[in-house]
Amino acid sequence: MVRSRRVTAPVVGLSVLLVLSVVAWIGGDVVLDRLNATRCTDPATVLVTAAPAVAPALSEVADELSAADDCYRVEVTAEPARETMTGLVAGEVSPSVWVPESTTWLRQARDSGAWRVPESGISVALSPIVLAVRESVQGRNWRELIGPGATAVAGIADPARDPASLSALLALRGFASAEKDPAAATVAAIRPVSDDYAERAEDLFTRPLDVFPTSEQALERHNSTPGATRLTAVASEDPLPPLDFPYVVLPDANEAQRAGAEKFLTRLRSGTDHGRFGLRAPDDQAAGLDQGFVDETLRLWSGLTLTARVLGVLDVSGSMNQVVPRTGTTRMALAVGAAERGLGMFKPGTRLGLWKFSTRLDGDRDYREIIPFASVKEHLASGRAVAAVRATRATANGATGLYDTTLAAYREARKNWELGRINIVAIMTDGRNEDPDSIGQRELLDELAKLQDKRRPLPVIAIGMGPDVDVDELKRIADATGGRAFTTVDPAGISDIFAQALSTMLCQPPACRPQ
Repeated sequence: MVRSRRVTAPVVGLSVLLVLSVVAWIGGDVVLDRLNATRCTDPATVLVTAAPAVAPALSEVADELSAADDCYRVEVTAEPARETMTGLVAGEVSPSVWVPESTTWLRQARDSGAWRVPESGISVALSPIVLAVRESVQGRNWRELIGPGATAVAGIADPARDPASLSALLALRGFASAEKDPAAATVAAIRPVSDDYAERAEDLFTRPLDVFPTSEQALERHNSTPGATRLTAVASEDPLPPLDFPYVVLPDANEAQRAGAEKFLTRLRSGTDHGRFGLRAPDDQAAGLDQGFVDETLRLWSGLTLTARVLGVLDVSGSMNQVVPRTGTTRMALAVGAAERGLGMFKPGTRLGLWKFSTRLDGDRDYREIIPFASVKEHLASGRAVAAVRATRATANGATGLYDTTLAAYREARKNWELGRINIVAIMTDGRNEDPDSIGQRELLDELAKLQDKRRPLPVIAIGMGPDVDVDELKRIADATGGRAFTTVDPAGISDIFAQALSTMLCQPPACRPQ
């Protein structure tokens, strides 16, 4: 028996090794198969467009997620919210995720025609709104700095584009509500800052101001810049909507991108070092927006500042080459002169674009852009707008493609309608529709009716010059949009009628009282 155990022991040991080897081989294959099963041969790319203030924080987390998960790759692009919104409205961009600096941008995008953008998102960071103050006015609170009767030199950026400035206006209206005449107190407080507001929020830091609104993050960044004049942050005593950086998944994201976006959001909410980027962690209890109060405030601002978005449309048909009796000047030259002088009637912050129209100026289209949209201040500073207007000439054999051009201009203006501005389409012509291939008047009026939105007024101001104008035609077009028609039989009077039209269309209470 002893001898037998000595003979079989090596055999048993060898058997055990063989069995273990087979198990290990089989088990190893199973493990490898399972590992390979978790690898993605075609990982989903989640495209995130974020406000520059939060993009660096998002990029850091995106890199971590992409490195840890083979199935998802997150790419973050920094872009100002206004540019992203414009692209969304035009259908030119469609990221998987959008993170603007404020929820107000989501509303503006929807109001401008990007209906599929969600109304709200999930906050991934916060930056409170503060007043940046110089040493000379330190020790004062918000009411003492910007409220009724304040003496500090205050500045503001365009509240339709800068959420911090919008929050300051909301606070200012709150202060004025406690006054004996709240409306008068509001106007008196806003007027000083509305005369020369900044186009860009960052420009406020370079102006000789005692106080202006900004985000906590932007102020910290300024104070950390070598050589910069140090400014002090004054927090509001009352709750104000902060920059809340809402995270929204856009409708065109596919199923895989939505899954990746959800993973990315989870990581952002739990694994972001906000403080390193001058931000705070999201707070679901932060003050929200009363959208009705916001809309009312922006309408008030528009009335006081007369800022507008005006699409001008200028007739360059062959009849504009006719010389006006007793002037020795063509209708075209008179119209161009009136348009050039009209630039001086707008506030510097008004955004202006200009088209010309006749028939078939651009392939089958009866119109073509002369001046792209920019602020009047930018137009005048560059000189290009004035040069382009002066260089405009009538088309020798062109007819008047009024109907197609009017509808195209109105659709463009509706698509790019801006909250907080007086939005207008201004058409100047010397004739009536002469394009036999265009839509008819009834179809034009029906299409204009479909494009009406009481919450987003967009009047057509029709300016007719000369004996060939169909006054009733222009009135019907203007009336269909809540606008007005202005006509003169004598083209020599175009300057006066143009000035009258501009004054009327820019007259908005409480800045002036419409006639």
